[in-house]
Amino acid sequence: MSSAPGAPESAEPLAAVDLGSNSFHMVLAVEGPAGLRLVDRLREGVRLAAGLTGDGRIDAAVAEQALAALSRFGQRLCGLSPARVRVVGTNTLRVASRAEGFIDKAEQALGFPIEIISGREEARLIYLGVAHSLAVMPAERRLVIDIGGGSTEIVAGRGFTPIEAESFHLGCVTATRHYFPQAEVTAKSLSSLEDRVRVTVEPYLLRLQAVGWEQAIGASGTVRAIGRVLEANGFGPCITRAGMDWLRERLLGSRHFARLAELKGLKAERVPVLAGGFGILNGLMQMLGLAELQIADGALREGVLYDLLGRIHHEDARESSVQALQKRFHVDAARNAEIVGTLRGFFDAADRWDLQPVHWDWLRWAAATHDIGLDIAHSGFHRHSEYILRHADLAGFSRREQAVLATLARLQRKALPPLHSDVFSELSAADAVVVQRLAVLLRLGILFHRGQRVLPFQPGLRLSDKRSLRLHLPSNWEAQMPLLAADLAAERELLAPHFALRW
Repeated sequence: MSSAPGAPESAEPLAAVDLGSNSFHMVLAVEGPAGLRLVDRLREGVRLAAGLTGDGRIDAAVAEQALAALSRFGQRLCGLSPARVRVVGTNTLRVASRAEGFIDKAEQALGFPIEIISGREEARLIYLGVAHSLAVMPAERRLVIDIGGGSTEIVAGRGFTPIEAESFHLGCVTATRHYFPQAEVTAKSLSSLEDRVRVTVEPYLLRLQAVGWEQAIGASGTVRAIGRVLEANGFGPCITRAGMDWLRERLLGSRHFARLAELKGLKAERVPVLAGGFGILNGLMQMLGLAELQIADGALREGVLYDLLGRIHHEDARESSVQALQKRFHVDAARNAEIVGTLRGFFDAADRWDLQPVHWDWLRWAAATHDIGLDIAHSGFHRHSEYILRHADLAGFSRREQAVLATLARLQRKALPPLHSDVFSELSAADAVVVQRLAVLLRLGILFHRGQRVLPFQPGLRLSDKRSLRLHLPSNWEAQMPLLAADLAAERELLAPHFALRW
């Protein structure tokens, strides 16, 4: 992605923060005529995956180290516009079921919200970062492999577009902990890990091969670390089959991790996780039939930067995901666009709710997709819509955003529940308050367009306080729209006692 020719360089940088399972990374870049130019890069060796406890918490010592690192990141990010910063959390934060307290502290240290992304979204962003680090032809096909601390992503795509993306919960840290718990490499433990990788990848193999690739590329610290070792020992700049066979014998010959420090080209910080990362990569190369793997500089954080740049220039992957949902589930997109138009006026009038621009995005995406469940069944369709929005792999969306959309879909019908209801259980307390309010607007917008697409009048809305809404309607509206009159009378009861609706 590049800026318009001759465009001046933006003074305020874009920033991407990758809270990986093996390390934290931050990159800052400015936008200029030739695209993005890197201006700063920070890395902190925080092995978050190693601090994940059996009950889904983050170990106190690792959490302390992580928060100290994020405070340093936060100092560098201080003063940047929230629209130009994106922070993503990957596998460890995905599986940490009881890490809410840590995430709250991490957001305070950074000064920005953290988006926990799905494995496939991570794979999409990795592919984007790798593609932008290379000279890309539109029809060129490539396979990208990224081995992180807690997960591994495999993506086959063409040009800048990922086509098949998969993620599995095995990374260099988690594999090392499971297969080499005594810090020793044996033929049995290494073969077991390689077999696990082959079995894991096999279900995806045919789909990846159907896309095909002219080149295979590795990203991430694990791939680069193995590449440095092989190059330092005379095996060239690429990772080859001969080089991997040599390194496997060296690992088995060293046996204990302490002796791996003798490997030429291996940094000390990589010694504790080399065996796990090597086993994953070797299993992948064998299963995928790769004789050679090129090494890319770009990875997740660069992909986040380019995705953020796309949002700024109205090339948002989330918009494409919403359109794809509408098409897949045969939504009346024109009718929903009319609902969005009516909601714009309602949203602007809800000034007492202190709604932000991001909340408008939530509301319009929810309006565009609220009825996708009708393609499954009319009865209880709002629950079907909720399920799809919560569990689908939606490119560009974080888990938080999908939880918001799913909850809004659920709240479009029936009695509006209180904030302590289980319906809001996947949302933070602050998000729950906003979503309950947005649900009121969404319900009204849907009601106004239930019987017809284009309204004969434009309804108005005013909030006398945070829980009292008054609709402004023409004097003869009930005669014009008797179905609406009946619906609004019923809606008034469904919103009580949380909100008072009058007209």
